Amino acid sequence: MSAGGIYLLSRIPVDGSYVPDVLPGLVTMAIGFGAVFVGVTTAANAGVPADKAGLAAGLLSTSQQLGMALGLAILSAVATARTHHALAAHATRPEALTAGYQRALLVCSIFVLAAALIASRTPNARAAAAPVVAPGQAATESA
Repeated sequence: MSAGGIYLLSRIPVDGSYVPDVLPGLVTMAIGFGAVFVGVTTAANAGVPADKAGLAAGLLSTSQQLGMALGLAILSAVATARTHHALAAHATRPEALTAGYQRALLVCSIFVLAAALIASRTPNARAAAAPVVAPGQAATESA
């Protein structure tokens, strides 16, 4: 859903208006990202011992911040390159800016779709792994 909402935003025309052109993409994207962030947070904290929960939360927060900064840098470069290309082809400033943002949003939707496909195909390693037994625990349980 997130990728679909971002894709809808990438189709905004130069003379678009909020309700018919922007709002549907934002609502779709918000519903999708709401589910993504809840799922990621749950998966990141699943199976983490209580004494390591703070470490897991900090690692999740840091990775989200780093990912957003890197994504913003990449997508800004894509938008800037497309905008400059359109301006060099004598497009008006609004047309060039819209073309740049459209390209960046399209690339973003492809990234989100690829991430969703990777996440759906990744096996749950915790469920497949054998439980860890502390030294001396097996001898105590069998006695």
